[in-house]
Amino acid sequence: MYAENSTSYNLSQDDVTWIVSSFGIAGMVGTLFTGPIIDFFGPRLLLLSLHLPSALFWLIKAFSPYKSLLYVARVGLVLILTVMGPLIPMLLSELSDPKIRGFMFALEEITVAFAILVMYILAQWVDWRVTTAACAAPSVLLFICNLFVPESPYWLARKGKLEAAEKSLQKLRVSKTAASQELQALTGLIKESRQTSFLEQTKQLSLPENYRPVLLLLIILILRELGGEYIIFSYSVAIFEEAQVNMDAFTCTVLVGVLRMTFTIISSLMLDRFGRRPLLLITTFLCAAASMLSGIFALTGTWGSSWIILISVLTYVASYGLGLGPIPWGLAGEMIPTPVRTVGGPICIFFYSLAVFGISHLFPMFIEAFGIAYVFFLFASSLVVLFVILWFVFPETKGKTLNELQGAFVKKTPETN
Repeated sequence: MYAENSTSYNLSQDDVTWIVSSFGIAGMVGTLFTGPIIDFFGPRLLLLSLHLPSALFWLIKAFSPYKSLLYVARVGLVLILTVMGPLIPMLLSELSDPKIRGFMFALEEITVAFAILVMYILAQWVDWRVTTAACAAPSVLLFICNLFVPESPYWLARKGKLEAAEKSLQKLRVSKTAASQELQALTGLIKESRQTSFLEQTKQLSLPENYRPVLLLLIILILRELGGEYIIFSYSVAIFEEAQVNMDAFTCTVLVGVLRMTFTIISSLMLDRFGRRPLLLITTFLCAAASMLSGIFALTGTWGSSWIILISVLTYVASYGLGLGPIPWGLAGEMIPTPVRTVGGPICIFFYSLAVFGISHLFPMFIEAFGIAYVFFLFASSLVVLFVILWFVFPETKGKTLNELQGAFVKKTPETN
């Protein structure tokens, strides 16, 4: 890519592989300090402090004349994203009303899908340095917007700042009565768990009602990765080329981007009406079926198989946008119990990053050794396992308060309201 755009340095295939997989490496490193700094600074203040450094790293990526600085900027951005990973679902779940929480989670995924689509289009018509530099603009805008966002009342309550927590809730809820009731329930939960610090939260993780939802969320995230999520969106052009789809790279990427954004918008309108569980089950099944169909036709090489693979991959992308994409990270804000919120999130991010690194780094070698068909079979088998787990142990979270959700895991994991 860089050679074609006449940059001052060229990237080999090995460089590209390491740049893509660096997301996982830096992510694992970032999780080592994410929990303590969230606990110390608070989610809102910490998120606010990350936007301007993010903009700076995008500008370094855009205008650096050295390949080494490209790596530095990439790692810096990943470290920031690693900290933001548990922060954003945490804030969305704690600040939003349960009745619209699903929409808020989908809104986050919509912005991601829209940004990716815009980058696809800009990359076709504008120099890559300008496209990369443009990525700094949203960070500056988010910094300004976040100046007006209140601090998490849950974090304030855990720190014993009850008056500030009540003021925060009063800004977020429709009435002072609702705010007082939520604060009362929250303080009761914190007293019952007898914890406030990061170290004490780590100890609380040994309780079944705390580790069960964290473990379930972790399994969902890892199986989703093994199901092809990161690979489909990072290597979509390579997958279409390997499957001999007669379509140029730009059209392929724009198709993927448009479908992802369109169905994520549809998802935002459905999550609070139909719930997380049915959408997640249906879209996991569709992604598994699309992957299996792609693998079968790639293996047999029958007439027209390349177009069937194209349709199957696009079905995967649409299904991902409808449920498998926006729901899991939203669950990070809903399922991780209040007593372990600042330690449970980083644990999930660490193992998720490990999975991303392994999958993204091994994918080029795997596809070269075994072919695209068996890659699709791997995706399908992982998603089938995920479907079975979701069917038996995943509870519905729609419309429930965070305190109610914690109660779903006290005695048993299965609950399919």
